[in-house]
Amino acid sequence: MKRFTKWISVAVVFSIAMFTLGIADADAASSDWPRKAIRVVIPFGAGGDTDFNARTYGKYIKQFLGKDLAIVNIGGNGGALASEDVKKQKPDGYNALFCHSAMNINLATGMTDYGAEAFEVCGVVGMSAGEAIVVRADAPYNTMTELIEYSKKNPNTVKIAANTGATSHWGAVVINVEHGAALNIVNAGGSAERTANLLGKHVDVAINPVGVVQDYVKAGQLKYLAVTTSKRLHYLPDVPTCLEQGVKMSYDLTYYLMMPKGTPQEIVQKFGDAFRKVAELPEYAEDIKTAYNQIPFILPQKESIEYIEKEKESFMKYSQYFK
Repeated sequence: MKRFTKWISVAVVFSIAMFTLGIADADAASSDWPRKAIRVVIPFGAGGDTDFNARTYGKYIKQFLGKDLAIVNIGGNGGALASEDVKKQKPDGYNALFCHSAMNINLATGMTDYGAEAFEVCGVVGMSAGEAIVVRADAPYNTMTELIEYSKKNPNTVKIAANTGATSHWGAVVINVEHGAALNIVNAGGSAERTANLLGKHVDVAINPVGVVQDYVKAGQLKYLAVTTSKRLHYLPDVPTCLEQGVKMSYDLTYYLMMPKGTPQEIVQKFGDAFRKVAELPEYAEDIKTAYNQIPFILPQKESIEYIEKEKESFMKYSQYFK
């Protein structure tokens, strides 16, 4: 019995020592992080707005972290494939997800059964300069009202490009639901692919970031029907919002930075702080203004979590229509 008791005591001491050592190792890992490049997954293909925003941060991040970002594009399922990839990675500080509001729409549309709560939120690190509903210049409709009425008279013939489970998909469904439109929603991939499909006459309407389509509008190939933001864009003062035209569909797309659940908070905070420092650089501000007419927009961690949750609630109101 004494020998058994002694063995138990040794085991307990050993367990405590190992637990303490584990904490010490974790603390050490956090204190000297990062020791290598951080893998950052983008949920959409190269050439789109999300990819641009992540790579622009990556252009300046090394001066604050000492290491680069290793950008990886994993498209598919409106961003769900990328979030699944990051979600299952080790929480060691070397994997991150640079996504946007589509994460909440993935949940609302049933593409995923989780939202931001499945990750460690580093912060909201940007806001899109706005998305717009665009058509080819020769389209027989010039306003949202005309588009909706045309679709009712010609049901399912007007094809609207969507990235299934993403903002473009949600927006198209809301227009159909709220106004009895008969738009034929076609899965057409990310923003770059949707634009190519619109120009190639494979679809008739697209909801896209303004920065992706603005050159084609200037060239006379496409035209705006509306912007999807809550207010008119300062650089497109003549383009009305959907809301102004009586269309009950609106969102302000923001970009999120997240890491796998369980990543040490010291690392999460340090990573988010590095992005906030980049956002203060004049050269960063100039880059995003030139390319996408964006202005720096970044929130602290606590406010970011609250913002994402509030945004999720607004998208979830339409979740029943995706079942």
